[in-house]
Amino acid sequence: MRRIVDHDTHAAIRGDRSGADGSVEPQRAADGRMSEPMDVNPSGGMSAQSRSLRNGLISLAIFFVLVAALLLAVPGLRSAGEKITDANLAWVAAGVGFELLSCGGYVVLFELVFKMERRFSRRLALSELAVNSVVSVSGIGGIALGAWVLRTKGVSVERVARRSVLLFVLTSAVNVSAAALIGVGMWLGLLPGSQNALLTLLPAALAIATIAATLAVAVLAGRLAVRGRLKEGRMHVALVAISDGVRAALLLIGRREPRLLGAVGYWLFDTFVLYACLLAFGPTPGFWVVAMAYLVGLMANSIPIPAGLVAVEGGLIGMLVLFHVRPVAAVVAAVVTYRAISLWLPALIGSAAFFSLRREIGEPVVGASPEPAPGA
Repeated sequence: MRRIVDHDTHAAIRGDRSGADGSVEPQRAADGRMSEPMDVNPSGGMSAQSRSLRNGLISLAIFFVLVAALLLAVPGLRSAGEKITDANLAWVAAGVGFELLSCGGYVVLFELVFKMERRFSRRLALSELAVNSVVSVSGIGGIALGAWVLRTKGVSVERVARRSVLLFVLTSAVNVSAAALIGVGMWLGLLPGSQNALLTLLPAALAIATIAATLAVAVLAGRLAVRGRLKEGRMHVALVAISDGVRAALLLIGRREPRLLGAVGYWLFDTFVLYACLLAFGPTPGFWVVAMAYLVGLMANSIPIPAGLVAVEGGLIGMLVLFHVRPVAAVVAAVVTYRAISLWLPALIGSAAFFSLRREIGEPVVGASPEPAPGA
């Protein structure tokens, strides 16, 4: 699963300084030392990232060829393969539109978190989406790419770490909050769908536990950051990033920052893609059923395999079947179509954005806002 907090959220983040030319200067630590110099080789790193992205896209192509062959060759799945050719193209086109809106939501959130020159910010956000499409682990791959690019452009480790944590927390908060609200609502009968506690209450309880654990870890990280040997070094940077990132997220949510709707749109419109794909093949389950199946099924995306291939598809199909969405052949066809849209579209758009950044790697960031100190 992005941007720098604006001046209305002064309280949450500690800051770097912007030079007169708009570039970001390294941050000075509390003990007077400058943050560590960059140790990145822009040209070598870019080549590695390019190869990684290219190989990821090739793996996606191979995967979908294999899926098509599997659907057509395996007797038990042949009907699902035949179903794909009978899709309602209008709903498939709607799914493509929803995926574009989902990408737009991520871009809006990224601009809020990192607050840099708009054209650069948008291309970097789309580049992250491309990496997230071909690398699993809950969006961490894309955030890592963004952090690497910003480091080559002179942004301090401290600033990149805090903003990256903030971005990850905001995108994750939408998923876990939605799982908690929908799961409890369904179990209580307030929302249509199953009242099976294993399908509703258990995921909701895990989501609530995740929220509580995140808050507890942030408090603990803040306390550890000012103790003994943890007052400096890389561990200090990580602890401060966790503490400040979570605190900044809470401040943004408390202030009802309108651009946080980007995080909601990033999740919601991607759910609509799956819903549109199901409608394209006939099944018409309620939206809340699809949303809950989506949230639980995509937990497989945290498995560190390319694009979560097979694991995510299995999770989505399994959850939809458990929610009694039928026929199964249509569900399989819908999930395969959904994955084709949700992986290929961001990968292609983001790849173009990523390669357009090549000439800017290593140049100072322009238009970055200074970052206020916590409690300012």
